Amino acid sequence: MKKKTWRRTACKICLAAVMLAFLLIIVWSAYRLLPVYCIKSEITVEAGDAYPEISVFLNWKNEAACFADDVNVDEPLNSIGDYGTVICAYGRRTASVIHVRDTVPPTVTIKNLRIYSGTDVAPEDFIETVEDVTKTSVRFQSPPDCVTIGIHSVIIEVEDEGKNITETQAQLEVVRDEEPPQIKGVEEITITANESVQYKKGVTVTDNCDKEVRLIINTDTVNTSEPGDYEVTYSASDKAGNNTTVSTILHVKPITAETVTEEVINAEADKLLAEILDEGMTPYEKAETIYWWCHDHISYSNGASKENWVQGAYQGIIEREGDCYTYAMTAKCLLTRAGIKNMDIEKIRVNNSMHYWNLIDIGEGWHHFDTTRRAGGATFFYLTDEELMKYSKAHNGTHNYDRELYPKIE
Repeated sequence: MKKKTWRRTACKICLAAVMLAFLLIIVWSAYRLLPVYCIKSEITVEAGDAYPEISVFLNWKNEAACFADDVNVDEPLNSIGDYGTVICAYGRRTASVIHVRDTVPPTVTIKNLRIYSGTDVAPEDFIETVEDVTKTSVRFQSPPDCVTIGIHSVIIEVEDEGKNITETQAQLEVVRDEEPPQIKGVEEITITANESVQYKKGVTVTDNCDKEVRLIINTDTVNTSEPGDYEVTYSASDKAGNNTTVSTILHVKPITAETVTEEVINAEADKLLAEILDEGMTPYEKAETIYWWCHDHISYSNGASKENWVQGAYQGIIEREGDCYTYAMTAKCLLTRAGIKNMDIEKIRVNNSMHYWNLIDIGEGWHHFDTTRRAGGATFFYLTDEELMKYSKAHNGTHNYDRELYPKIE
């Protein structure tokens, strides 16, 4: 009897344990599933809205619910997309998704336009303001007529990232362009013969319609090598066919020692070098050829101008007459244009007696280069300092110079 009672008691205990375990499983499962039912897995908001309040995510009120610390509630929601977030509630972290959608079309203010026939327009030209949270694009519903004179209706569509489209209508007035381009800054030009001309210097052309108007300069009658006065014509036409013409005079003065420019004398030197030099010449051969041209083709005469090297070179290359300054400056010009390194050198002044010559360096150090004719027939091409000083001492210091002013001469 006692044995049966114990067995009956044991069975009751086992049954109670099973029921308790089953109850615990139910409670635990309910606890695990509680956030699923209490917290929304996703919500949808409009682009531009503030970050949703925590209450939006809850199916019923929970004072302890909050966002996780790593959630940035200040994050802008101006862009369409899906944003993850985490809610802390019931002792757990539960993920949710915020779907940002744009369902509101842009607010658009348009303006009417007035253009000249043939002028291109863009859809943005008609837009005064656009208000929308997301980025917008603007397009014509169909290309406008920008040629036919009159008033035309233009449909402009503004679309945002949410594919919302606002359709607006504007007026395009097309008028005839009857105003010609304006050419300003045209003045008389004066140059020396063979000098280049800057025809466009200070000249501008504008038009009320065309952004870029082509300027045509007619110089058919101009001969910059021949002194005289020549007419130069400036003309410009716009897309509507309006034309403007302005004329001026180009004064070409003869080349003189007073009017010659560095550009002109360099051009003359280049022409001369093209005649006397060959491409295959060595630097030494080029220097020697220049030396003998200056020595043989320039006649010696006193009193030549010493205003500047350009005038001196002019007297030698064009007039082919002058004193030692003329010889030296002519050689300077020709050597420089031939690409030969050179520098000026002068004698120490004694009782107003002066003498000028050159130094050259063709890769072997500086040497003396004096093209001036001497009564005794002496020549001074590529001389060492020792060689020239020997002559100078024997001829009353013809080439004494201040050695502190010049590099070492071989």
